[in-house]
Amino acid sequence: AEGAITHKFFDNNLAVRAGPEQLLRAVHGEPLHESTATDQAPDDVQVNVAFDGNALVATVQRDLVISFQVPAGRHVYADPAPEGSVAAAVVLDENEHLVQRPLVRPASVNHRLAGTSENFEVHDGVFELRLPLTISGKPKGKDAKMTVAGEVRWQCCDDEVCDIPTSQRFELQLAIGDSPLTAIGNEAGAALEPNAMAHFQKMSKR
Repeated sequence: AEGAITHKFFDNNLAVRAGPEQLLRAVHGEPLHESTATDQAPDDVQVNVAFDGNALVATVQRDLVISFQVPAGRHVYADPAPEGSVAAAVVLDENEHLVQRPLVRPASVNHRLAGTSENFEVHDGVFELRLPLTISGKPKGKDAKMTVAGEVRWQCCDDEVCDIPTSQRFELQLAIGDSPLTAIGNEAGAALEPNAMAHFQKMSKR
């Protein structure tokens, strides 16, 4: 309200913009990457994968949200994990139309083992990983949907026992929406902003 800049969104691709979900969180002063999971006390690590938006859209960046709930007294390794251990991460299956940006991780907590005085970074309680996604091109076919699949990986420990690394498969069917760039070249878009196409071509050339 006072004209203060609180967030910046930047991508090295001129055509890619932050999605409306990210912008609304910024406008309302809400944390962009803080967990929205409920604070519970599960017996084991609980992982949920969801998409923050209503559709995948070329040039619009939206997040794949991986929510963790870690049992009390336990933790999962953050990145970088100790040698021989596995940090919490998400790995997507190959998809020629899917474009991903670097995984956004929450702040980690330093953990010290009393017995060995080792220090390493962990996540505990509830937290989220966010993987920004957009698409390149539109898959052929009448069905305007895309399968986004992969696996979430983590390793959970306490001060005495470290579990073996764990993974969980997921598969989401996401709708594919029309790109905002489509409107630049049509009559309706030209009526709203007659210089949009010329400006876009000029910036793309630069």
